[in-house]
Amino acid sequence: MRALPLAMIALSLTAPLAHASSPEAWEEFRADVEKSCLASLPEALGTPTVFVEPTGTESYGIAAIEGLSPEAKSQITYVCIYDKQKKTVEMSPPITADFLHVVRESERAAAAEKKAETGDNTTQDPAGQE
Repeated sequence: MRALPLAMIALSLTAPLAHASSPEAWEEFRADVEKSCLASLPEALGTPTVFVEPTGTESYGIAAIEGLSPEAKSQITYVCIYDKQKKTVEMSPPITADFLHVVRESERAAAAEKKAETGDNTTQDPAGQE
């Protein structure tokens, strides 16, 4: 008799966890991170691209926002940290393209294709760095 109430308590505690990990919940989470991070940018970027880490960490969502800075007249990236509990964000200072290069899926695919063709296991970015 005592096992049934304990099982009910355990199920009631795990039900929110099961809901939070549904595909719809993760999609909603990613959309919220993207929207919140874009709204918190300290400057308007030309054609910003947002890369949201699909699930984040246990406590935080993480996104990188890349775009053309009208102020710096160059590509820059901001890193956005989204607090899952408080639903607040913190932004990094702008990071210049010579310090951080965000690899797009098309670049990753091209590098994989080159590796497959040549058997060469080294990769270089546009600046010639491995």
